[in-house]
Amino acid sequence: MLALSGVLVLSLAAVTVVWWNWLGDEHELSAPERVCRDTFSTASILPLFRGAEGDLRSEVMDGWPGGLNSPNLAPVCEVYTDRLTVGFRISYPGYPEKLREVRKERKHITELGSAYGSYSETDGTIILDVPCPAPGEPDATLALNVGASPVRQGEKGSLPKLADLTGYAARTLAQKVYKCKGAEKLPEGPVHIKKGEGTR
Repeated sequence: MLALSGVLVLSLAAVTVVWWNWLGDEHELSAPERVCRDTFSTASILPLFRGAEGDLRSEVMDGWPGGLNSPNLAPVCEVYTDRLTVGFRISYPGYPEKLREVRKERKHITELGSAYGSYSETDGTIILDVPCPAPGEPDATLALNVGASPVRQGEKGSLPKLADLTGYAARTLAQKVYKCKGAEKLPEGPVHIKKGEGTR
């Protein structure tokens, strides 16, 4: 029985090594299973680190991930290797512009169910305001900002990966961390990026 258990452990370890190598385009990328104080699964972030090697690290600031009762410090988590970075910033409570105003002013708007915001080509960043009402603040939102250096650098195919990651991050934070009322209605899948009417 012990011998069988040992074989299973070795087999799982071998599969894990192959998986990390495959995601790194045959380069070794050493990464933990979760990042940002265990907030996010590393598997959700790795597509933006394709081709990277070395150690994947994360650093948190301002009390990440915060919560509904935390001071409004905009907690931050950065996940990075020597040459690539993905960053998350949260603000609560946020009070976004109306969707029609965002559409009128911005070149690109973002939507995920009842959540919406904008996308900046220059910054390689998706901004998403997720409804997160609280007693006395019915219009409050969880303001999420997710950016990635491959998107900022114009790497082909990186924007859909950022849209996928932002959708995952929004659901994880709103449903499991901040426990926003109505967050269970956020749809699965990526944030949708659409053309706006503005120039910013």
